[in-house]
Amino acid sequence: MTDNLGKLFADLRTEELQKVLPPGADDVRRTVRRRQGVAASAGAVVAVTVIAGAIAVSGGSGGSAPAATPSPSRSEFAPPQPGPEQASRMVLAGKALGDPEKLPYVMATADVVTAGYENAAIDLPADDYRLFVYCVGPGTADVVLKAGDFGDNKVAAGRVTCGEPPVPAQFRFTQTVDGGMRLFLSGDKEAAGQAAFSFKFVRAAEFKESPSGASTANANTAAQLLTDAGIGGVNKVTTESNKTLDEPRPAGNYLASFGCAGPGTVSFVIRSAKTLRDGTVGTDGQTETSVSHKCTAAGKITKNVPMALPAGSAFTITAEANTAARNKAGWAYAFRPA
Repeated sequence: MTDNLGKLFADLRTEELQKVLPPGADDVRRTVRRRQGVAASAGAVVAVTVIAGAIAVSGGSGGSAPAATPSPSRSEFAPPQPGPEQASRMVLAGKALGDPEKLPYVMATADVVTAGYENAAIDLPADDYRLFVYCVGPGTADVVLKAGDFGDNKVAAGRVTCGEPPVPAQFRFTQTVDGGMRLFLSGDKEAAGQAAFSFKFVRAAEFKESPSGASTANANTAAQLLTDAGIGGVNKVTTESNKTLDEPRPAGNYLASFGCAGPGTVSFVIRSAKTLRDGTVGTDGQTETSVSHKCTAAGKITKNVPMALPAGSAFTITAEANTAARNKAGWAYAFRPA
């Protein structure tokens, strides 16, 4: 067998192993490893499909060749097939990605662990993400995620421990602009060539965190402070996520009051914006007030901030909790006519 043809089969086999995904993930965008100088002198396009751990080869004509007993002179053309244990690990790595109908992911792929894997075909829109990396088999693997098509802008790094069933290593990061990313995975001597891995990128917004008991209790405390100050119509809000709430009201002059209780800092921004035709409120409104509260156990409030609401508009109140306050602090607010 010529060196070029042997390299072609080896590359095709590795590339197809990347395409193992869990059932139901046919619509998931798949990526492949960037390759340099794949031999093009074989003279034909060859399609390789992994089916139940075996590799089937068909010619560029699109037809499937009938099964035949390989002669000694042709047997050398058969690419090496993964062993049963490795094929089983590939299946488990694919299944670990989960059902994209239940937790959608932007992209996902799987492969065999090597000492120097690189995937440079990742393209992500600007957003907040969580990266999940699974590894099935022995050993460990180091993971590095870099922003951009070149350079050394690391946005996440760590280690995944392989096992059965796999426990994912999780990384949170922000893609500040639309563009490419590169993922590097380096298996140790136990994992390289033996373990299988998979990874997926999930938008942070897909995770619906439930409010904690502490956040609920602190929201009650903040609301009670406003009520004790003689303010009615109080709304209680928890901090498991940053929130923007619309307050459509008749045109007029109003007094806004708000406060928080618990640990950390909560930043408040109140805007007035036009109500759009579909009933939603515009995001480019005028800022009426912007205040950051360092919350306390006893609570802290800002009350009776005057602001005017033009006809055809609505107020929006946005509260952003820092890490110390997230799903621990609680807040409350109220609008009333001046």
